[in-house]
This record gives sequence, C-alpha cells and structure tokens, in this order.
Amino acid sequence: MAEWKVQRHEEKYRLSAPQAAELELMLSALLQKDRYSANGAYFIRSLYFDTADDADYNDKLIGADRRQKLRLRLYHLDSPAVKLEIKNKTGSLSYKQSTTLTRAQALALANGDCEFLLDLPGDTARRAYTFFRREQRRPTALVDYDRTAFTSPVAQVRITLDRNIRAAKTSDLFGAGCPMFGVHSGGVCVLEVKFDAFLPGYLRGVLTSVGPAKMSIGKYELARHLLAG
Repeated sequence: MAEWKVQRHEEKYRLSAPQAAELELMLSALLQKDRYSANGAYFIRSLYFDTADDADYNDKLIGADRRQKLRLRLYHLDSPAVKLEIKNKTGSLSYKQSTTLTRAQALALANGDCEFLLDLPGDTARRAYTFFRREQRRPTALVDYDRTAFTSPVAQVRITLDRNIRAAKTSDLFGAGCPMFGVHSGGVCVLEVKFDAFLPGYLRGVLTSVGPAKMSIGKYELARHLLAG
C-alpha cells in the first residue's frame, strides 16, 4: 500500500472571481498546468475528522502556531481508492503524510470503525489509528471544490485555484446527492501557493500584482463556519 510524505511551505489567499480569472490567465502564460487540469478544473472531495471538542477547528481560529487536520480525500465519487491524509502545519511550513485506502476501508472510517488501520503497513495508518482511538475523532464536514493547478520544477512550486467551494454536514463520502451549501455563496476562490525553499521572484510579483487577500483560515474552517450558521 503506497505511502507519501511531503514537507513544504504553504500560503493561502482569497480571490474574487475577477482576480482569479486574471491570475489564471497570467499563470497560463508562465507555468504548465498539471496533468489533472489539462482539460479544465478537476473535482476534489474531502471528509474532515475532528475531536469531540473541535480541537483542529479551534486551534486555527485562535491562531495556534502548530495545528493539524485529518481527512479522507477522493477525486471521483466512484473511485475505488481514497487517500487518508494527516496534515500538520507550523507557521507556513506544512508537512503532509498520506496512504491509500480501499473504498470499503474509507467507508468504515466514515462510519466510526478504525480497527482495520492496525493491519495496514506504514506510519500514516498507525498515527491515524492513534488519533481516532485517543481523540475519538468523528466526521465534521464534507467539502467539495473544483481545482485548477499549475506547477513549476523550480523550487517544486505548485499553485492551485480552488473554486465553487461547497460544504455539507454529513459523512456520506461517496454520496452524489448531498445538499451542499456554497462558501461565500460559491463566489470565493481560494489560492494556495506551495513551494520548497523559496518562491521565485517573478511568481511573487505576479501574485502581488493581482492583490490577493492573505487568509488566516482555510477551506475546512470556512466550511465549519458556514455549517454552524
């Protein structure tokens, strides 16, 4: 079973629809779209798990320097495989580890059964089991959005534009008919900029020219705020 570990810097910004369209045009002239975006934006769904006292959500709201997220992620509703991801962040430095689950295993987690994680190889499954058992994590938000991604081999830059962000308070990971609510009425675009040691100056200049607003919270926190209203 495949396992991945990635550490890099990550910055998040909020864009209006016109700003996002302008930035996408500029990035298209400078960078390559990743293979998933070759034919347009692609779908992402994440099911987030939090503690009984919403530790992850509250840590972000109070601005804790160290914070984490635990989620299941898929890219198509009939996908036979789902990623289990643990994401830790200190300041702007993000560390993510993930492993692949079967559809049945992902459903088991969504329904509160984590025992099978003990039988899986790798550190991700062991850490996730500890989180589920020790912290009694449960599903708190289902988040969908459409992503366009650009990449550069220099500093392993990856820039993504996430649009049509919507959320539901459900654990129905593979459900096609979940009633979803648009974050900021679906009009906000979240820009994520990821890189290893540095962001090349010409790309920093492009981003600055568009004038994005730096975000203090991410899509999970936006979704939780929406669903609490």
